[in-house]
Amino acid sequence: MKVWIIGCFGIMGMIVLSILYRFMVHYRLDNIPTKQTSRLFRTKLTQFKQKELRKSLVYLAIGMMGVITVIAFSLLQVFQLETRMQGLRTDNRALQGEVRTMKKRTQVKSLLADYPVSGLNLNDQLVVSNQTIDEKEQLEKKVSKQLLPYIDEAKLVFSSSSESDSLTLLLTGSVQASNANLVILGQNITAFMKEVEGVKKIAEVHVNMNDREGNDLYKGTYIRNDQGQFTFQSELRKGKG
Repeated sequence: MKVWIIGCFGIMGMIVLSILYRFMVHYRLDNIPTKQTSRLFRTKLTQFKQKELRKSLVYLAIGMMGVITVIAFSLLQVFQLETRMQGLRTDNRALQGEVRTMKKRTQVKSLLADYPVSGLNLNDQLVVSNQTIDEKEQLEKKVSKQLLPYIDEAKLVFSSSSESDSLTLLLTGSVQASNANLVILGQNITAFMKEVEGVKKIAEVHVNMNDREGNDLYKGTYIRNDQGQFTFQSELRKGKG
């Protein structure tokens, strides 16, 4: 682009200089004194002026052709540039559309699923006794995997007390902190605790949910009261979470 602009300016400069030179020649010829000269000299001078005039007309024609060529070439370059810019704008709009579509897909994909009304059959899974360490770990992985659609990166760990024959659960996870996800997360935890409430051996459930940056969103402990229902005690500090 820079070379083209410099070339155009160079051609225009040469045309202007050529025209100025021809004007200078005619000016000098027109200022030659002829009053005290012979008729032959005046005839020769007239013929020479006519010859130079023809040259000037040729220079002028070439100059006009050069100007027209430069203008035509410039318009062609502008047209090609505008075509490229239009193509870039079209590509940019298409790219923005793809980005918006990807964002929508990501948002839809990142939304948590609703906890199933029928539950996850926790009453049968969490009452198994006399488990080995490997069996306990396999069960924790199994239930954690079942919780993934409803709590991102869900991890459930449980420990048993031989003295009271009770279970304590630790449920952790993270979630993309959008308004929709926070609402669904709260509903899913409520539904999960409602199902867990039916497992009489579970005495406490510790819950700790973070956003993608590690900030606490939902943190506290559910403790079963004398009526067999869970009450929640929040552990979030005021002004945090």
